[in-house]
Amino acid sequence: MSYLNKRQINSALVILVQQHLVTHTPPDPDDLNKPTFYEIDWQHSYALVRCGRVVKLVQDRFDLQTANVVSNLLTLGHTRIADLTDAYFPSDEDSDADADEGLANGVGLKRKRSGTPVNGTNGKVNGTGAHVNGDDSAQPNGTMKDDDGSIHSVDSLYKIIHKLMDKGWIMKAEESQFLSAGDLHSACRRVAIQRVCKGPVPEGNKEIEQVAAFTQREKRRVRDSWLETPQCMEQVSHGRNNKRVKMNGANDRSRTSNNDPASEVAELVIRINPEKIAVAMRTEQLVGLVEQRLGAVTARIYRIMLLSLEGRIGHSFEEWPSPPGAEEDGAADDEHLRIFSDYIARSTSHLDICEGLDPSAVCNITGRYMQQSKENAVNWQINDPLDPTKLKTHERKALVEKHIDLLTHDPFHFATWVGRGECRIDFEEIAKTLIQHELENTIFARKMPLGVKLIRALQRKGKLDERQTCNAMMMSAADIRGVINDLTVQGFVQVQEIPKVDRREAKHSLHLVWYDRQRAREKLLHDTYKGMVRIMQRLAFERGKVQPLLAKAERSDVVGNEEKYLSADELDALKKWKEVQEKLLLQLFREDDLVATLRDFVGPLISA
Repeated sequence: MSYLNKRQINSALVILVQQHLVTHTPPDPDDLNKPTFYEIDWQHSYALVRCGRVVKLVQDRFDLQTANVVSNLLTLGHTRIADLTDAYFPSDEDSDADADEGLANGVGLKRKRSGTPVNGTNGKVNGTGAHVNGDDSAQPNGTMKDDDGSIHSVDSLYKIIHKLMDKGWIMKAEESQFLSAGDLHSACRRVAIQRVCKGPVPEGNKEIEQVAAFTQREKRRVRDSWLETPQCMEQVSHGRNNKRVKMNGANDRSRTSNNDPASEVAELVIRINPEKIAVAMRTEQLVGLVEQRLGAVTARIYRIMLLSLEGRIGHSFEEWPSPPGAEEDGAADDEHLRIFSDYIARSTSHLDICEGLDPSAVCNITGRYMQQSKENAVNWQINDPLDPTKLKTHERKALVEKHIDLLTHDPFHFATWVGRGECRIDFEEIAKTLIQHELENTIFARKMPLGVKLIRALQRKGKLDERQTCNAMMMSAADIRGVINDLTVQGFVQVQEIPKVDRREAKHSLHLVWYDRQRAREKLLHDTYKGMVRIMQRLAFERGKVQPLLAKAERSDVVGNEEKYLSADELDALKKWKEVQEKLLLQLFREDDLVATLRDFVGPLISA
């Protein structure tokens, strides 16, 4: 079907598997004659859109060197640490090789016979200054400056990898990650049957429920094992026996001794953790929303709260929850989402936490009072100027709690008090509110306030016939029929026809209208995917129109000297292309934010 020979197909499948674009089911070791099945991994395929955003997130949270490592891991898919080390620090044996070598697994850096990089600037992988996906703000591969993000030693590389593994951004690559969802479930279910059942299959309702609960627990155990930091990584990152040993050729890391931490680390295969990316994107979206609604200072305090929880949260939602009625320690999970105001107060010593609060509340806490301004009697001001850096501990804590009060009383309920000086963040409820907010915004843009009014009435009342809908909305049937028909065609409203008599006639049938948030969510997500595809097609089309000019502008002798080598018309066309590219990429990133809200922050909703 593909008109490719076996060698080409095998090479392509290897690349797709390494980039985590395809999952596969290997044959049973006892029966190697069985075929291997391959399946597209849609979730990870979509992650290609977010490469530049991931690098920017890592750069904002850590530094340029860490973003450099993450950028190369995104390019490689997964790789051995030994191959990654060779890519950053090629040895003499590597430089003398006649064949063209590259980054780990053959990506990116070609060398001449003398060992000089062909397409590099300083002889290192981390000195090329390449951008990712058009994101000029993120330079994952650095520039030619000393503080450009270049990594100068193997010790620094190991420490960065260890830091990312501790924070959950990097995880071990294991065979179970390449299984499809169905194959992983089947493997865990077989383990559950062996542990729970007395026979080859579960018998009775009790055994079936126990197998279901154990299967979910086994899948969670397998997933959590991916995030465990190996002990050898701990030892090497702290400077214990981190020498680079080689054997059996120039590019094969040594496994001479099982007790050598450096050899174990060299053979460790790592990859980016996609679930941590969703957690970080959720943090950024929530902070941005708080800043829009409650102000910059409250948003910065909320960022401190969310960042303190990121280290305890490995995924944005539980993909494999326990079946209803199963015994699980839910209280322990709830404690991971709790934050103490004492900790927030200690972390906000650099902020003017009085900004954004009611002046009367600030006066009550700090012991001051309001007085009329001498310049204008209408204005009121605090009698004694207040220095936020000199606040007492209890005053700072009380002011922080006022900001948390703003978060708790907001309609989105960004935080919830659970005790004196202790609050929690209910991410699941916030995500559901965000989804409903995005759905209402979309319906408002298409059908104006009447569509939103209909959605809210149906959500509150449930299934309604035409007469009940008119009563709930206090409008005539003629006014709402068009809105119902349009929203039904668009997939945001569901209609059910129930015949009253044996003959199926419209005048003798009852037509019920209802709103299903899950179906509306899926429809909007599908429309968003189509919109992103159209944006990328338009981007490719616009790029094709100026491709000769871009090829000329990207030449090494023209970069930085555009005004010298390009004419006025070419400069004008290049400027227009950059403006179009910026607008399209900005719209693409906005669509990606909507996908994250609809898909990545909460699991499937219960239809209602």
